[in-house]
Amino acid sequence: MKVVLLLTQDRGGPADLATSLATELAGRATGPEVIILGPASLAAGLTRTQLLPVNVRSKADGRGFAAVSRLLKWLAPDIIHAQDRRAGLVSSLVAGRKIPVVLTFHGVPDSAAGRWVQAGPLMGRRPDMAGATRLVADALVSRRVTCTVAPSAAMAGFLRHELRVPAHRLRLLHNGVAIPPVRRPVTGIRTFITVSSFAPCKAAPALVQAFLSIAASHPGLRLVMVGDGDDRRRCEELAERSGHSGQVEFTGYRTDVTAQLKRADAFVLPSVNENLPLALLQAMAAGMPCIATPIGGIPEMLTEDCGLLISPGDVRSLRTAMQRLIDEPTLAARFGSAARSRATERFSLPRCADDHLRLWADIAGDHN
Repeated sequence: MKVVLLLTQDRGGPADLATSLATELAGRATGPEVIILGPASLAAGLTRTQLLPVNVRSKADGRGFAAVSRLLKWLAPDIIHAQDRRAGLVSSLVAGRKIPVVLTFHGVPDSAAGRWVQAGPLMGRRPDMAGATRLVADALVSRRVTCTVAPSAAMAGFLRHELRVPAHRLRLLHNGVAIPPVRRPVTGIRTFITVSSFAPCKAAPALVQAFLSIAASHPGLRLVMVGDGDDRRRCEELAERSGHSGQVEFTGYRTDVTAQLKRADAFVLPSVNENLPLALLQAMAAGMPCIATPIGGIPEMLTEDCGLLISPGDVRSLRTAMQRLIDEPTLAARFGSAARSRATERFSLPRCADDHLRLWADIAGDHN
């Protein structure tokens, strides 16, 4: 069997998951041939045979669509698995009816998140014109593809009830991450870390505000912010005005997330819109105590025995949770151990790969 993983973006959860799956399956003695079609910048960590570079820069990029179509005709895959929204559109239009298409629905845009999130400042907000249009487009694409994958039960419910994806064409496959070697036990919280795109939905300024409110009384405490995006400058300005900018580090976008996590003791993700974030899964797998919001599929990952769930958009709730981990190192250590166990048992990369193999085999069998 030959499977093409199609991407139009080079960073974020869809890109990380696709490259991880390709690497995991390439290391197995048996299994399908997996090839990624996507931006050339995905090449780090992949072999030349695993990636065929192609760029689709927008939904109106006719040249990009044509390039994907030519490559698909040449490769003649048994299945195309689109890993982001635009890739789903491309696949649904160029694959024809001969090749089954799978689309993983990783998240809902902020402009339409009011139809999706069940708590926080975005809950119940009416989609704007762009958001409504994207939901309609998503619903149409989901009806064209062979199968739509939901990475969380929460997303499966949204797709079924809001976008009306037929139940028989919907599959729940949790994301997965590599499980790193056991790290030293948490003996105290000296450094918090977050990994995010600095998009507004990540609520990075709220994290900086919460951290700065306790930084003065903890001069040795640090916050490491990994990533880049729209809200980064605002976060930098908050730190500079506080007089405690030396306690906040902005690393920029990094590809070595696992190494960055080793520098910290606890992980924080105060997002107001998420599905099943890989960064949080990576922190759990690393054995870190985690603070996050009960948004989307996060409660399916981070249960009350392995982390703290806080009110979305509430700086005071975030500050209280961070202070609690500082004050209760034994609790932090217990959370970290439980988080690693949960990630290993339910969200490991091998388990995720096995789930994908079963799905692809089922679809190939039905198609034949």
